Amino acid sequence: MRLSPHDHITVLQSPDPVMLISVAAIAGSTPREAGAFMLVSETAIAGTVGGGNLEHQITVRARKALLERGNACDVAGIGAGFGGEAGVGVSGGAELVRFPLGPGLGQCCGGSVEVAFHWLDGLQKLQLTDAICRGAGIVQHTAGAWVTLPMDGAMSVVAVEGDDAATLAKIFAGARGGICQWAGRKMLCLRLDDGATPLWLFGAGHVGQAIVQSLAPLPFDIHLVDSRDDYLTLAETPKLHIHQSDRPEDEVADMSAGAFALILTHSHAQDFDICRAALMRGDLGFVGMIGSQTKRARFVRRLQGRGLGTSEIGRLTCPIGIDGIIGKQPAIIAASVAVQLLRVREVGMAQNSGNRVAQDGLSG
Repeated sequence: MRLSPHDHITVLQSPDPVMLISVAAIAGSTPREAGAFMLVSETAIAGTVGGGNLEHQITVRARKALLERGNACDVAGIGAGFGGEAGVGVSGGAELVRFPLGPGLGQCCGGSVEVAFHWLDGLQKLQLTDAICRGAGIVQHTAGAWVTLPMDGAMSVVAVEGDDAATLAKIFAGARGGICQWAGRKMLCLRLDDGATPLWLFGAGHVGQAIVQSLAPLPFDIHLVDSRDDYLTLAETPKLHIHQSDRPEDEVADMSAGAFALILTHSHAQDFDICRAALMRGDLGFVGMIGSQTKRARFVRRLQGRGLGTSEIGRLTCPIGIDGIIGKQPAIIAASVAVQLLRVREVGMAQNSGNRVAQDGLSG
């Protein structure tokens, strides 16, 4: 679930007390991943930690605690009475509670989640609001925008960027957060942006625009490239960047390592030049080109004639989309490609981390 910073800021700017509820750790099968988080006030919710009865009961109990404690910072005992085990690491405005996902919650996932509860006072609400606003300007494919919150001692929400963010990204190896020792303290660390994968989409025709629309709610930072200015009619957003280029193949040099390339221009000549440039990079996460098996065979022969070897050509995915989807309408092709890109993204993340990755970071 992709979320807007506006949703969270609206809750944080309300005069009501707010509880930050986070999935701090998981074991076995769980409805959400470490790093998923939500904000709960007496009247509003932003985000999700998995839905279902787990989230319902957490929300009910959090609101009860907010109502009963008012401006008090202590949330001790928040896990009692609705399937949660005794909290650990309780101090001030934080508690960590383990929830077995079994009969006690009316769920049969079989795993367990450790949920962190942080009561946010006025200052901490301002600190988190500021971190979210600053994080909205972070380039998506960098180490991202993080915050840390202590699980013991004095409470403060600290924004983490730059080299320290890169360190956290390395610690969690593709995951969106969790608990670690940081600056000598036990900290909950959360990534605020959605860690979007940069995707360069070459070709703004019917299929290209349908793919942009299909990927809009998903964690991709899209660069739409076309040589035809009159086809670049989509409005730019924080996650969609428009590039007019008379030589689209030259744009490949600007792609970051690990970026995805989708090639579907109006010209087979352009397709070939972009394809060759992308395959020669060797460090891209995915190179896909629209076309038939016949087109692939012709391109393979031409690429071999231009000196590309088996390993380089082997990086090309053509046709694109998942097996079994044969519809040719732009929206159907787009849906099939979106599933394929998500699969490639998830496989890549699984290679870097044993944790599943939450997709509900804040994005513009």
